Amino acid sequence: MPTSQRRLTISQVDVRRLVLSRQHLAGPRLPADATSLRTAFRALGYVQLDPVDVVAPSHELVLWSRLGPRAGSLFSGLWWQDRRLFEYWAHAVAVVLTEDYPIHRVSMDTYPPPNVSYTATWMAANDRLRKHVLHRLGEGAPLPTGAFEDCAVVDWASTGWTAGRNVERRSVTRRLR
Repeated sequence: MPTSQRRLTISQVDVRRLVLSRQHLAGPRLPADATSLRTAFRALGYVQLDPVDVVAPSHELVLWSRLGPRAGSLFSGLWWQDRRLFEYWAHAVAVVLTEDYPIHRVSMDTYPPPNVSYTATWMAANDRLRKHVLHRLGEGAPLPTGAFEDCAVVDWASTGWTAGRNVERRSVTRRLR
């Protein structure tokens, strides 16, 4: 059988070991520094932001499990001061490496799909919110979503977690200016 057609056989135990080690959950802990945090992000692809924080915000737990207690301050510094991270709808609301921006730009350029009339209707009804978000962003400082006033006239309709989350919807529908 030609080399290109040979089947690789690997045990379930080895697969588990490989997955855990490649995600930096097994083996030596990464050093608690900015380089290692970026290494963890490269291995994971993104870190999902989740509003549920019974113990701590989920993104902090994900990074803490790989880098230890300094992960939160390193994360904050890379995101807000160094701007090596940015928030994007990668799978869900997530933080991704700024170096991966070209990868995400493809989906940014095609969002929203042209056949989604609800988004355009919602944006037209909430022009004041649109202007407010653009004005705040124009001030130049990076801002978390909570820094924006929800001045929507019509709530975002959804059967999921995004119901009524108007400011977040404005962030992902920014191309409809």
